[in-house]
Parts: sequence; C-alpha cells; structure tokens
Amino acid sequence: MALLGGALGIIMYVCYLVTGNYGISIILFTLITKIILFPVGLLTQRNSIRMVKLMPENNALKIKYADDKDKLADEQLALYKKYHYNPFLGVVPLLLQIPLVLGLVYVIYHPLNYVLHLDQNVVLQLKEWIRSISSNAVEENSYQNDILMQIKEGIVPSSQALVGAVSKIRGFGTNFLGMNLSHTPSFRKEQILLIIPFLSGISAWIMCVVQNRINVLQVTQGKTLKYLTTIFMVAFSTYFAFLVPVGVGLYWIFGNLFAIPSMWLLNVVMPPKKYVDYNYLQLMKSQREENDLIHKKNRNREKADYKRFIKEDNKEIVVYSERNGFYKFFSDIIQYLIEHSDVKIHYVTSDPQDERFSESSDQLIPYYVASDRYLIPLFMRLECKICLMTVPDLEKYHIKRSRVKKDIEYIFVCHGIGSTTLTFRKGALDWFDTLFCPGPDNFAEVREEEELYGTPRKRLIKAGYPLIDNLIKQYNELPRQTKAKPAIVIAPSWQPNNIIDVCIEPLIDSLCRLDCDIIVRPHPQQVRHEPEKFVTLQEKYKDRENVEFQMDFSATFPLATMDLLVTDWSDICWEFALSTLKPVLFIDTPMKVINPEYDKIKTVPINITLRNVIGKSIAVENINEAATVARELLDRQEEYHDIISSTRSERLYNIGMSAKISAVYIQKSLKGEL
Repeated sequence: MALLGGALGIIMYVCYLVTGNYGISIILFTLITKIILFPVGLLTQRNSIRMVKLMPENNALKIKYADDKDKLADEQLALYKKYHYNPFLGVVPLLLQIPLVLGLVYVIYHPLNYVLHLDQNVVLQLKEWIRSISSNAVEENSYQNDILMQIKEGIVPSSQALVGAVSKIRGFGTNFLGMNLSHTPSFRKEQILLIIPFLSGISAWIMCVVQNRINVLQVTQGKTLKYLTTIFMVAFSTYFAFLVPVGVGLYWIFGNLFAIPSMWLLNVVMPPKKYVDYNYLQLMKSQREENDLIHKKNRNREKADYKRFIKEDNKEIVVYSERNGFYKFFSDIIQYLIEHSDVKIHYVTSDPQDERFSESSDQLIPYYVASDRYLIPLFMRLECKICLMTVPDLEKYHIKRSRVKKDIEYIFVCHGIGSTTLTFRKGALDWFDTLFCPGPDNFAEVREEEELYGTPRKRLIKAGYPLIDNLIKQYNELPRQTKAKPAIVIAPSWQPNNIIDVCIEPLIDSLCRLDCDIIVRPHPQQVRHEPEKFVTLQEKYKDRENVEFQMDFSATFPLATMDLLVTDWSDICWEFALSTLKPVLFIDTPMKVINPEYDKIKTVPINITLRNVIGKSIAVENINEAATVARELLDRQEEYHDIISSTRSERLYNIGMSAKISAVYIQKSLKGEL
C-alpha cells in the first residue's frame, strides 16, 4: 500500500502544486485518474458493444439448451469467441478502482508523507515533538493535523533539523469549504461532514440517470433492472462515504460526475450506433414497456380471474392457450365437444385480447392468467380431470403438474406436424400422459425416444391434425379464379440465418425473372425485432410493381390463393402444401435444431424427408437458380397435386375426422370408458 500511496502521492503533490488547495487537488486528481483510465474505458466500451450484438443469439442458446447447462456453457463460449467478447473485461474498471480508492485513503491519512513528500524520519520527529508538548495521546491518523495546528498557532520545534519541514508544512491545510478532509463523517460530531454522503448519493443518482440513457449496456435493460441498479448505486455511494475520510468521499462524488463526460466521449470515439442496431434496442425496450403496461393494466383482472378459476368446483376440462393465435389448434375439438355434450371447458389464456372473451358461451369459460405470480400456483393447484395444452416441457419450467390432484390426464395437442424430436427440447413431452399424434412419424418418434431414454410410455392417440382439416375445408370452399399470372409467396421462418438474413435480395432478384407476382410475407416476430431490414428492402424494391411486402399481420392473408410457397424450415410448408396440394420451394438455410440428439433415433424427421417430396430444395449458394426451379414447380403443379395428395394420406391420420376422434377420446376418458 505504501508503494501505491507513493505513486498516487506524486500525482496528488503535482495537483497540489498547481492548485494550492488540498480539496481542489483531490478533484483534479480524480479528473486525471479518469483520463488515465480512459483507454480501459475504450476496451470496456468495445466489449460492451460486442455483448449487445451477441444478445439475440445468446438468448436463443438459453432457450435451446435450457435443460443442458454443460452444452449451454460450451455454446456460449463458442459464441463469445465468435464475437471476441470477454465476459470478465467488464469488471476491470472496478478492479482498478479498488486499489485507487485504497491508495487514496492511505494518501489522505498521510498527507505529510505522500503529498508534501517529507522524509519518514522527519515525520516521526514531528510526531515525537507533538507528543512532548501535548498532554493528549496522539491518534495514529491525526498527528499531522496536530502538527499543522501547532504551526498555525506559531509554535515551532526548536530543532533546526525540523526547520525545513516546518517551512513546507506552513500554509498547508486539510480543510476544504469548512470540512476537514481527513475526518470521517459522523452524526455525533462535525455534522457539516454529513453533506458528503448526501452529495455522494446524489452524484450516483445523476450518473445512473445519464448512464441509463447513453450507456450501450444500460440502454438494453428493462425499467425494473434500471431502477434496482440506481437504488443500489445510490445506497452504496451514500454508505461508502460514511466509511472513509471526507477527502475520499470528495473523490467518489467527482468520480461519479466525471463519469458522465467520460461516457459521452466514449460514445464519440466509439459510437455504439455504428455497431449496434439502436432501433432494435429501442423496439425491445418499447416491447418490454408495452408488456409491463399491459400487465399493469390487467393486474386486477388477472387476480380476479385467478380467484374465480380456483373457486370453480368440479372442473372436468381445462385448456391452456399461450396466445389468441393458439386457439386454432383447439377450436375444432372444443367445438365438437360443445355440440355433442354439455361439458364445461375452462379456457385459461395468457392473452388479454383473446377473442374468447368477446364470445358468449355457457360451455366455454375464459380466464386471463399470464404472470408467473398466478400462472404457477394455478397449475400447482389445478383440480380437473383433463388438461389440454400445446406447451411442451411440462414440469421442466414454470408450468408444473398439479400437486393437489395426482390423476389429472395431461394431453399434448400438437401445433404442427413437424418432428417433435427435432424441434422440441430433449424430454419435452416426458411428463404428458397422452399425445394426440398428427401422423405416423410423430408416433414412431415418441415411441423410439421412450425406448432410448427409458421414460414411461404415453398413450399415443392416432388423432390426425385438426388444423389441416380446417384448412382443407376452407380451401375447397374457395371460388376458383383464373389469374393473369401466378403468385409466389416468400414466407421464412423466424430463426437465425433464415431467408431474410441470408439470401432475400438474390432470391427476389432471381424470381423477378419470372412473369409472376411476388409477395414477401416475413415472420411477424422478425418484423417486430428487426424493422429496419424491411424498411431497406421495401425502399429497394419500391419500383418493382410485381414485388409486394405484406407487413399487416392483423389482416387475414389468403395463403391458399398462392400458387407457390418459398420458405426455409417454417412449418407453414405443411399448412400450404397439405391443404392446397401445391408444391413448395425450399431454401436450404441452416436447419433449425432444438434438440441436438435428434439423430439418435431411427426415424428421420419429416422436416427432412419430405422436402424433396412435396417440392424441391436448393442450396443457398445456388440461389440464382430459384427462378428455374420455381418455373419447374409451377409447370408441374398437376403432377405435384397427385404426389402431395398421396403423401398427405400416408403421413396424416384421419383426414377430415381428426377433431371428432380427439373429442370422442376426451369424452370416453371423462366417462372412464378407456
């Protein structure tokens, strides 16, 4: 500490020579340390920018490997290497600040040694002199103040050896604005010193307010975290100033204040806007605020619905839907039950705008429950006979099996015909009792997983897929119209490296060689998260009359009227091809894999095996061939009609009857007839 005190003492001595005032010299010292540490701030700024850039991918990894912490750690490490991000670099400024503060404390406690650079032997002689003329014991950290007091009163030592020291000390003082900088704030004496902890807390608050607006990391945080961080910093700064001499508190106050121009200068030298999509960050912030506002607005309603649900006795069927859009997976099953029985269906939704609230039905009773505060206990206290949901990972996360009623039958309703092994996390269906299987592929996958991992056998119902049945019915009822030219819709999935990310412009340019209409229908989530991409695309193709961007997702999009679908790995391919019997052009972007162990079972995912059956796939590097392949698929539509029709019959159970079969199973289960 003496070595560090010596180094800092030199800086403090220079500051004192320049200013002639101990307090101002501490302020100047604080500014100098900020300047010295500015290069470290640049390193931290660059590291913070990298952290923000990797956030979307990191969040995706957390979802993908939520049940495999070791794999998550490996993938995060690879991600950090990809972006050259060092997770430990953020603590470097704090690690440097600690020795600075400790060294400054040491300097302030020993100003004669480290500010005036008096020889240690001389300081000891001065100390002995004070003891010889004072009846009071000399405190270890205050003897220099006693020396100063004696000199100011005109009392000087008789020893000629101390004459030089006296001349250097004369005029030096540790007071600043009426405060002794070597004393520690206390409620018992020198109450004027209490202003330092107060100003320390205020300076921390000012710094946090500015930091939350311009710091690249703080901008990404939600309001709650910002509030908590601000409260902590204010409390810590105030408390810290009570523990150290006033001079250190002065350093801390101006350290907080000087951090503001330092942050501004960092943003000038290394502007985050050059590297980070601030529109995206603002959008994420707006979404968080919007969600908070919606939750706050519906808080009383949620509480009332939760209580109403819990009080309802003798519940038989409970359906849980995450959002309004998920109702379509239950709708035909629910409708059949309502039409063919008097059973009441208790419909829990986490969407306050769910259309079920505007529908009047004695048999379908909706409840709004969204926050973990109510959703978790609702499922833990659930009492019914059957619970249907499309949410996988039962028992793994916030949604648990009932701890009150052990014999509830949990039924998983598939919300796609794609591979559950490929697109769900490992063991995502283990805690369900029953699964409504759309087709033989799902049936085989589940059975093979049970054998591979030794999990309990579920009841697998060869139900079919009600949504496809509904879409087939709607398509067959559409009036057939003769169009001047074919229509092609581009509908990518929402995942990293999808069509939009990888090849949208060369794809559109290639398809424009055809005499056709091109409709780009991006995933709504990508539009919400990356709106700037679509502003740029729309601007580029604004003069192409045959290119249209469909961004209004509130309107019903007539997918069935399209002649060809272009996608990557989106499940929309099944809805389009199996309902219209028209082919699909697949772009082989990187495959969306949620479960890295999907290839341990023998059944190859339907997402892979049917790509070149219900259409054709091309590699991204061959995207210029898109027009040629699309033309071929359009010319062979009649041939594909028969191929897809045959495939549909082979890969889907009970076409046209799936809702009835599912509902009849539920009726029999309720009656105990299985």
